Amino acid sequence: MSTSASTSVKDKVVVVPGGTGNVGEGIVRAFLKAGATVVVPSRSQARLHALAKLLGPELAGNLKTVAAGYGTFDDADQLATRIVKEHGHVDHVVASVGGWWMGKALWQIDQDDWQKIFVDVATSHMALARSFIPRLTEDGSYTAIAGFSGKKPYPAAGIVSMQGAAQLMMREAFSAELDGQRRINDLVLGPIINRSRPGGDPSWLTADQVGEAAVGVARTPTIADEHIVLDTVEDLNKTLARMAG
Repeated sequence: MSTSASTSVKDKVVVVPGGTGNVGEGIVRAFLKAGATVVVPSRSQARLHALAKLLGPELAGNLKTVAAGYGTFDDADQLATRIVKEHGHVDHVVASVGGWWMGKALWQIDQDDWQKIFVDVATSHMALARSFIPRLTEDGSYTAIAGFSGKKPYPAAGIVSMQGAAQLMMREAFSAELDGQRRINDLVLGPIINRSRPGGDPSWLTADQVGEAAVGVARTPTIADEHIVLDTVEDLNKTLARMAG
């Protein structure tokens, strides 16, 4: 694996599951601006069209969309196989899957809540990781987008915290098993300003700043096997300075 301080993502193939979402859009935009070919899978063709429109024709030229899901092990395997066949390789993956949910105490959730918020999201993360990590190029990386609730419980959102904690441990387990063979990281985010929430505290990151961090992780071979906490813009600036150093 390369030990240089920084590499380029220009002309690299970057897969962004969840790229049609509020945070995913910023990640896709950042990689496209950096010159990467970005592949975004989604079962919803309408969401893929909306993403291309949001990005605009100047950036969308290197956007490759795939009308496919990744919610099961078989779906994710088929997706990874298809992308490698069509593009020759996969260099980086940034999985921006899941989202915020709250409204019920743990003893109030029903089977449908449990399935949708915990099981489905956890399965998607696991399915993507097990399918794409073995297919990454030698200098490639896998980054999962995680939420602050995975480290701190929030009343009426405990099910999200449980899923987030499981996701963070999944990354640690992959890192332990890979033992340096591939770079696996998490970006642990605080509240994010995005198109659905255009306002917020000035210290919060924007979706595009999350994208900037994701590109930085992909470009920096020394960033490996870490939970990178980005609660605030100050955290982001410190992280980017470390990458540049």
